[in-house]
Amino acid sequence: MKPASSVDVQNGQPAAADAKTVTQYVTVYTFYVYDHDQGKTVIYPRMATPAAIAKMRGKMNEETAWVVDASALDVEGFLSR
Repeated sequence: MKPASSVDVQNGQPAAADAKTVTQYVTVYTFYVYDHDQGKTVIYPRMATPAAIAKMRGKMNEETAWVVDASALDVEGFLSR
């Protein structure tokens, strides 16, 4: 079995014209971060991937998982509005 992101290539070209487009999905979550201005923990207003949440040192709320099309994410791993 191939991963969802793989595509068959023959001689540097996509396999067949009738080949199906592969859609890649990712899971995004809401998360908590510390707001220094307010002096308390707040829910960040955008959903993000676990990697993006880790970069912000946030705490992921696993109960809020959404599976979305990977093209809906921005470069940093946040769900676009």
